[in-house]
Amino acid sequence: MTVPHLNEHHARTLREIFEHPVARNLEWPDVLSLMEHLGSVQQRHDGKYQIQIGTAQTIIERPHHKDFELTELLRLRTFLKQAGFDGTGSQPSSGQSDAPSGKRIVVAIDHHQARFFEVGSDGVHLVERDHMEPLDPHGFERHLEHRKEADYKGERVPEADEYYDRIAQRLKGASTILLVGDATGKSSAMRYLEHHLQEKHGDIWHHVVGTENSDLSSLTLPRLQELNEKYK
Repeated sequence: MTVPHLNEHHARTLREIFEHPVARNLEWPDVLSLMEHLGSVQQRHDGKYQIQIGTAQTIIERPHHKDFELTELLRLRTFLKQAGFDGTGSQPSSGQSDAPSGKRIVVAIDHHQARFFEVGSDGVHLVERDHMEPLDPHGFERHLEHRKEADYKGERVPEADEYYDRIAQRLKGASTILLVGDATGKSSAMRYLEHHLQEKHGDIWHHVVGTENSDLSSLTLPRLQELNEKYK
């Protein structure tokens, strides 16, 4: 993907999206103009906007007021990182997504974050490349859903599939994928991601070579390396 040149106005909007503390005067028309410049924007029948830059996609809502709302701003910031823009708002040099083609990606996932590991420059040892968090990491605790016992999703369901959709986008381009998560049965984020990929991202699910239960609170890099070696 070739990244379009940013004029001064678009460059300032991009910097404000990544600004810390969060910019309070970021306006919707400016954000929409930037997204249309970088990729494609389509307004859906429900009024939400579907945005695509390269292989990265997201859906955002237009704010009720002229200023961009915090939740949507955080969603947009995460999306731009997936599209290759770093935390300073700089343009990517290659225009490629974060997930490199032809590599093994190991994902250590719970309801609070997903950590992405790849083999380092030595061709042997895993290194952590980045991580991803849900927009509301505690939301699943406040939104419990009871279903039939036969339903694999069980009594606890994370409230926002956007977390798992973003993980799926990050995994695009991987040749093989290993999922690692807590062995907590029906409430396991790894199990939910597994079924989410099966149901909604079959092209990515086909690259999953295994799933491993592990206590993430005590998971070390050598232990992760050991799990990864099982699937070579």
